[in-house]
Amino acid sequence: MRKRSVLLGVPAFCVALLLAGCGSSSSSTTSSSAAPSGSTSSSGTDAVAAAQATIDAAKAVPSAENLGTAIDVKKLAGKTIYSIPIDSKLEFYQVGEKAMKAIAEKAGLKYITFPSDGTPTSYQQGIAQAIAAKAGAILLNGPLPETLAPQIADAKAAGIPVIPLHLSDKSATPRTITPYEAFAPFNDGAKLSTLYSVVDLKGAPVKALVIEASGTGPSAGMVQTIKDTLASSAPAGSAVAAEINSQVPQWSTDIQPAVQSALLKDPSINAVIPIYDSMALFAIPGIQQAAADRTIGVYSFNGTPAVMKLIKDGTMRADVAENPDWVAYVNLDTAFRGMLDSGPIAGVSGPVRLIDASNVDETGNPPESGKGFGDAYPAAYQKLWGLG
Repeated sequence: MRKRSVLLGVPAFCVALLLAGCGSSSSSTTSSSAAPSGSTSSSGTDAVAAAQATIDAAKAVPSAENLGTAIDVKKLAGKTIYSIPIDSKLEFYQVGEKAMKAIAEKAGLKYITFPSDGTPTSYQQGIAQAIAAKAGAILLNGPLPETLAPQIADAKAAGIPVIPLHLSDKSATPRTITPYEAFAPFNDGAKLSTLYSVVDLKGAPVKALVIEASGTGPSAGMVQTIKDTLASSAPAGSAVAAEINSQVPQWSTDIQPAVQSALLKDPSINAVIPIYDSMALFAIPGIQQAAADRTIGVYSFNGTPAVMKLIKDGTMRADVAENPDWVAYVNLDTAFRGMLDSGPIAGVSGPVRLIDASNVDETGNPPESGKGFGDAYPAAYQKLWGLG
């Protein structure tokens, strides 16, 4: 069963994850075997051509069409949405809450962020306050539904939908207690990062060093996606050569020496794939220290501006980016559907855009969070909601 925790797909998520139940504080490096039997790894030329087609499509500005069936949000005017972030003092959540508040108020609803402090008690108090205020919906912006089952049951009895946000990959099965949920493209990010390494290595087998954080919910699924992609869509002989497991609080101290050690131990490693791009900030110095004479690229997911800025320096080759503002629209759309009981959209998620040297300038100079996704989606959502 996939563990669930908070993963943030925007800048500053490293800090936010400190409070997300990250588990062990240790880091470890393990070697991995080659692609499993039954793999469909192809010739280098075929693998690169197929991967290139997928990469080219992912570099385009995402479409703002087909966002879901239309709903009448005017019916919700005057209702209140309560949001409970994992910790309301964290900058990441303050930014996200501000974006969702602006969208909700433009749609005619009141939006309240409960001043949570990272403790289960504060989450319970937030749900109780929302129930007492006869809220129209309760958003769990970080807290895990599994830890609040009695409170969610109380909200359900009061006719208030509880909506988890950005906790699980869009392939996950919705929880029974929270049928309306806004998901995230974690596995898409892992797949595209891996495919870019296939293209970048021009047909040579990919020998990847993967950096994971097992205390975060999407980690296991993302690592498995990397392995599956190497087995099915990379040149024969490709494999995860080694894995580093570092929990969020230790990234700044553990990743660089662990990367150095792995590269010195295994000279065949020719790609580094951190599942979250902020890990790259610490992995790249490790590459420079241990393998300055080797051409090793880094490929990751999130779209953190400080990491996308490194693409021009060369070692950071690709970052599969999310748009936090678009994610806010997805979150509110899911909440509106829950309030209207119009039926959830299966696997609803914000889009990704693959950023590399060819399009990084479109994200700003220096890169800015969410820039490079076009400007069509706000109006598209207003029209979808009957407000445009």
